[in-house]
Amino acid sequence: MKRVQLILEEWQQEWLAQEAKRQSISMSALLRQLLTEAIERRQAESLAEDPLWGIVGMGEGPRDGVTSENLDKFLYQTNWRDDDSLLRVAENGPDYS
Repeated sequence: MKRVQLILEEWQQEWLAQEAKRQSISMSALLRQLLTEAIERRQAESLAEDPLWGIVGMGEGPRDGVTSENLDKFLYQTNWRDDDSLLRVAENGPDYS
């Protein structure tokens, strides 16, 4: 942690002191908590405004049976050609007979 010095309005200091006492925590702990909440809220807002989020979910992957749930089985299976439950894109594509 870093030590900082700041100047507060009188009403801010009074509110912080009362709220810290009500929660049985120090004013420093309360300020850290409030600051963390404000930072997370701003980050979420700026992320929501990012135009890249507009394209999330638009595309579809190949219908090869590979999902996030069975990806490890697909990648690390020693005899993957013997497993009929997973279709392979290359085996079903136009260039593979």
